[in-house]
Amino acid sequence: MVKFGTSIYCVTQKIQSGEWTPPQAIKWLAEQGAETVEIVPFGIDFFNEPEMVGFCLAAADEAGIEIGNFSLNANFLQIDKAAYNAEIERVKKYIYISGEFKVPTMRVDCSSFRRLVATNTTAEFIRELPIVVETYKKLCGYAEKYDITILLENHGFHINGAERTAHIFEAMKDYNFGGQIDCGNYVCVDDNPETAVKKNIKYARTVHMKDFYIRPENRDPGDSDQFNCVNSWFRSVSGKYLRGSILNQGDLDIPDIIKTVKTSGFDGNIYIEFEGMEDCLYGTKVSLDNLKRIWSQI
Repeated sequence: MVKFGTSIYCVTQKIQSGEWTPPQAIKWLAEQGAETVEIVPFGIDFFNEPEMVGFCLAAADEAGIEIGNFSLNANFLQIDKAAYNAEIERVKKYIYISGEFKVPTMRVDCSSFRRLVATNTTAEFIRELPIVVETYKKLCGYAEKYDITILLENHGFHINGAERTAHIFEAMKDYNFGGQIDCGNYVCVDDNPETAVKKNIKYARTVHMKDFYIRPENRDPGDSDQFNCVNSWFRSVSGKYLRGSILNQGDLDIPDIIKTVKTSGFDGNIYIEFEGMEDCLYGTKVSLDNLKRIWSQI
């Protein structure tokens, strides 16, 4: 059964500033109508504050909301063997934490968001694909004992796009592995999101619902930072200017995307991932409301 929720990432600014604790964030998200929440460890130190897992679980239980997914940035590419092994061990620690949360799914990246765009070629993807697949097999084996399915999100400027991610999904189809389909992120690699979602939705275990403003490369908005996707415009692989928006206020055909998800038979969790320049509380609330409204109208 589909549940509508939000990623705690939406209100990371409140947590990183110290204004809110993670349990306070969970409580607020539930009050806005979220049925499920995704944990992202930005501004949350689960290693030095292991008791925070229990605090978050208690807050979710009190608020009547599910903690349904754990989402983690990671990088296994363009690093040496020692760094690779260290990254495997770091991710394993987070898999253990996800096990404590008893989430059924955990998204783990394999390429850095800040990787130089010039290196994100098709030739490099083909060369690195065996490393990606072998790494995910290792992580799936470790996660299996916690009954966790590892998820790949189309994220950043390299492991993104419907065709590239499909290669990985197909290679991993016999494992506890699936997709966290981010409906907006396709624009980072100039993939048409409406078409890309149609191609990838069959692999989805969870969905990120996100919207962007898109401007052509000859229309410089005057505030662009390639790796700052929250507080400024940034650029796609081909040079288009992108900025996160409130869901259904940007340039993506959100009703068409939601229709694709709904008519596909998808029955997992859908998380709002707001990263626009508007106030994060306002942007998160309106985005969640729009998601529910549009879904009900289709």
